Amino acid sequence: MNKKNLLWLLSLLMIVQVSFVSCNKDDDDDVVPVAELKTSLIGVWKEISDVWYVDGKEIKGESDYYTDEEYYTEEFKSDGTYLGLHYENGKEDTSYKTHGTWKLEGDKLIYDDDVQWPVQVTIKGNTLIMTEESIETGNDNKEHKIKNVRTYTKQ
Repeated sequence: MNKKNLLWLLSLLMIVQVSFVSCNKDDDDDVVPVAELKTSLIGVWKEISDVWYVDGKEIKGESDYYTDEEYYTEEFKSDGTYLGLHYENGKEDTSYKTHGTWKLEGDKLIYDDDVQWPVQVTIKGNTLIMTEESIETGNDNKEHKIKNVRTYTKQ
């Protein structure tokens, strides 16, 4: 093969190779930066899943009750208060409400309803993910790592 054909073939192969290189957007690009979490968190969020893990193993069936008729919402207000409501049969269940104050410390949401507890928050688009982790002693008198991941959509 002569040099001209070889150069042409190599050029063609490079063009083909470059065309297959992906310019995918990084999945983290739409994650709200910590500096913007407070303004992004304000509003009403509908819980769509609630998954529990014990020592890294998912507890099956924990979020099976989320439907269009039965769900939970959390409203974070700009004045630093929050209101949690439960809906059953599409109507507010007035017997179950949570309320208190909230603040952010980095990516940790600090709830205060007589007891303060931190929850890691991530907002990605219209999805809020809240993650709580703790070590608790079980009925077997052993310590277990407990993790709860709740997912919400903005209303």
